[in-house]
Amino acid sequence: MKNIDPNVRKRYSFQNYNSDWQKQFEELKGFLQQVFGDKVLKIEHVGSTSVEGMKAKPVIDVLVVVEGLQNLEIEKGKMQEAGYEYKENYIAPDTLIFFKLDADGEKLNNIHICLQGSPKEKQFLVMRDYLRTHPDKMAEYSEIKEKNSLLYPDDYTAYRTAKAPYLEQLEKDAYEWYQDK
Repeated sequence: MKNIDPNVRKRYSFQNYNSDWQKQFEELKGFLQQVFGDKVLKIEHVGSTSVEGMKAKPVIDVLVVVEGLQNLEIEKGKMQEAGYEYKENYIAPDTLIFFKLDADGEKLNNIHICLQGSPKEKQFLVMRDYLRTHPDKMAEYSEIKEKNSLLYPDDYTAYRTAKAPYLEQLEKDAYEWYQDK
């Protein structure tokens, strides 16, 4: 299994919004629906590539919501047959992440399996919806990401660390907005 430790120094790419990201998500959604079948409660495009106009790493993030993580051995096998690797409890407790790498070892997509009603499911959706409905915040966050990618082009860990304070405040704002809806 490849090392997906977030503390490992690695290169990454960053680009302007690409309308093909939505098409890539739709293809992934169809594939995931076939793999997970009736265990799927919801499949959502999340992360920066799901926000029109947002600058992002060209990695499609998909949220797959399920009732439980047990009894997914057949699905894990199907995902591995399709070239995915996985790690349990990587982004949060009671989660599963599948990821696929290209020939150069760069991530193509992340498939986040989360429990229905979990804090991580809520976080993905609240952040996405907040950025979709607040173009000023989306533009501001894009600018922060671009600035930090230029400062740390070969060090993804430093890039994430540099944008963390802004992202923490953005998340607070998003949750306040969500509470007031």
